Amino acid sequence: MAADKDIISLYKPLEEAALSLDSRFTFQCHAGLPCFNQCCHTPTVILSSYDLLRLKQCLGITSGELLQRYTRQEIEPLSNLPLVVLDPSRSEDGACPFLGPEGCTVYAHRPAACRLFPIAMGSRLTEEGVEDYYFCRELDYCRGFDGEAEWTVESWKANQGFAEYDRGRGPWIEILLKAGLEPPPRLDALMQNLFALLAYDLDKFRRLVSQPAFRQTHGVEARQSDALRTDDLALLKFSYGLLPAILTQEGVRRLTAVIRSSPEFFQN
Repeated sequence: MAADKDIISLYKPLEEAALSLDSRFTFQCHAGLPCFNQCCHTPTVILSSYDLLRLKQCLGITSGELLQRYTRQEIEPLSNLPLVVLDPSRSEDGACPFLGPEGCTVYAHRPAACRLFPIAMGSRLTEEGVEDYYFCRELDYCRGFDGEAEWTVESWKANQGFAEYDRGRGPWIEILLKAGLEPPPRLDALMQNLFALLAYDLDKFRRLVSQPAFRQTHGVEARQSDALRTDDLALLKFSYGLLPAILTQEGVRRLTAVIRSSPEFFQN
């Protein structure tokens, strides 16, 4: 766990400096800048469930391998739920573990936070649902702001392919925000581990879903089972539907009963 001053959280206060979708800024990052890749040497990148799905597909590895090799887990203090962040300590120079000599090695599948840079985003729950708000991260060393390309926040999001990532992270962020509305809930280590399994370790969750006891207990039909076995996005959406339940004692009881009755789940 990080020290208090370094606590990692999804929650950013809505300040007067927040931007609207129509707010304008100039920014143009390219390899010719003296600061190129410097921002990747001090990364604090929270990875959504969808970020992890895209990264593991890009790298051709399992979710478990991705989590073990490149990330660490933190408990978010307001929701008391686990977050996954990129772990710069995995690289020799403390940079993002996906930073190579020529730049980002996973650029086409880079996480949502990297896509938005130099814009940062916060989210909050309103009566209408999740509301996002934006800030500009004007780092002193960044020369990208000296460029001539002008954007609005909305046009920058479109240019960086953010919409797909936003849709993919939507249910995940809403669950976390709801959990953080009240004082930290009494979630024990088992609840946190089950949440991490469903939200982040997609391939391990797939093994659980394939167990007959799970299909019977959670009413998974044959056609749905086929999709969950082959389609990562369908499996992720299915996991989103289960996440609120495992934050209850009854939901934990049902899922742990399935796990205990499925020894095959532990064999891989």
